Amino acid sequence: MDYFISEIFYSIQGEGLLQGIPMVFIRLAGCNLRCPFCDTKYAWEKGNNKKDVGEIINEVKKFRCKKVCITGGEPYLQDLKILVSSLKKLNFWISIETNGTIWQEIEVDWITVSPKIEGRNYHKDGFDRKFLEVANEFKYVITGEEIFEFISRDIKCPVILQPVDNDLKIAEKIIKFLKKERKENFYLRLQLHKILKIP
Repeated sequence: MDYFISEIFYSIQGEGLLQGIPMVFIRLAGCNLRCPFCDTKYAWEKGNNKKDVGEIINEVKKFRCKKVCITGGEPYLQDLKILVSSLKKLNFWISIETNGTIWQEIEVDWITVSPKIEGRNYHKDGFDRKFLEVANEFKYVITGEEIFEFISRDIKCPVILQPVDNDLKIAEKIIKFLKKERKENFYLRLQLHKILKIP
């Protein structure tokens, strides 16, 4: 099976609870939301860069790292079952980052759901509520105070609040919100890779 690929690279995870862990990133191409603040707009288009599962795995193996993050764009636009099962057979630990608007039943080790207001065109809360049962963390990019009302209070797993572009004024608003909300599973996190200028 072929997949539309934006890029495959080796770096550290810069966001969420897995910050600082080296991983191979498989960035799939195509997105169904296209948020104005997106920092990977180059991954919106599918283009002509198609690779089959064997080619993807051969590239991943070059980095000699057993942790893989499948991201996008929006990875759930493509059928992930064959890619995930093939990586799993080789004992890779797999995380997925998704906006949560599209559901697939797949077995991975870690799921990060990052709902966007644009996702309300698909679901009331911006994400398919089936993810409440399987996600390991939710991550909201905070672009302004209106996003605080958008955050679902039904989430039981950790909820990361990330100021867009590491904006310190927005970070201050997040701190005020956290102190007021008193939710034990809500956390402020900055984008570590941007602070350290790691590609």
